Amino acid sequence: MEDDRKSVPAQGEGSGLEFKLHPLVIINISDHFTRCSLNVKENGRVLGCLLGEQTGRIVHITNTFEMRLEGENEEAKVDRNFLSAKKEQYKTVFPDLEVVGWYRTGGEVREVEDLRTHAVIGEVNESPVFLLMDSKIKEGSRDLPISLYETELRVSSASGGAPSPHFVGAKYTVDSLEAERIAVDQVARIVPSGKTSTTDQLTSHMTGMQNAVKMLRDRIAVILETVKAMRDGKIPTDHGLLREVSSLARRLPVGTSKVDHELGADYDDTLMMAHLSVMTKGNAKMHEVINKMNATYDSRVASHHRRGLF
Repeated sequence: MEDDRKSVPAQGEGSGLEFKLHPLVIINISDHFTRCSLNVKENGRVLGCLLGEQTGRIVHITNTFEMRLEGENEEAKVDRNFLSAKKEQYKTVFPDLEVVGWYRTGGEVREVEDLRTHAVIGEVNESPVFLLMDSKIKEGSRDLPISLYETELRVSSASGGAPSPHFVGAKYTVDSLEAERIAVDQVARIVPSGKTSTTDQLTSHMTGMQNAVKMLRDRIAVILETVKAMRDGKIPTDHGLLREVSSLARRLPVGTSKVDHELGADYDDTLMMAHLSVMTKGNAKMHEVINKMNATYDSRVASHHRRGLF
């Protein structure tokens, strides 16, 4: 049996490529994992290929497709025939996209097992990238549970002094085109069953506003703590950062009497509109009651008049 111990790859020089991760990739991997986790199979590995295009030293990872495995459990291997056929199908529809790497879900890198899969993808792309998504949500974490890895040759005692590939961490940034941003926003606004669209849109809007205010508050707190630490000498003074903070503060409106007066006027106008709305509704209800009372009174008068005739 091969030693398949888990490891945490260190940062290395890598290939010097700059990776841009697009939202569709994250959505596809999450969907793939969700479907597999609901399947009756146990210990099923979630694997797939990363598609994208390279321009100079920049690699855009824009799409994915799932890989088929031969065998079961840990002994399963990538189906090369399926991989080749799927690659050609995507090439026909999206001629600009190439296989740039592969992905897997899990907590940590498994050197032997992952290097074996990496070698298969290396037959399609000589410098593939490995994306690992942590499927366990960590409470309070603000970072994406995604890590990117490349391989580089290193000499180790385990390989008998010969250079062997090892995973090293690679940096990435999340990027999106205008169409992708619109699509993701529309997906987030899908109306759940049993809810009206108006209620859902209002809830979504208010939730977004609340999250934005919380994020703004947290970032202001970070800036404040950083400035205090510089003042107290706990960290080196960064004059460039202080200039940016000063520029940001100057964008805020000065609390003058004119601004206070305008805010007060807006507040009064808002209250006036609310009061007028309430009064209008009250008048409408009163008019409705008066009409009903008049109709009832006329009916009684007519009935009394008819009895008087006899």
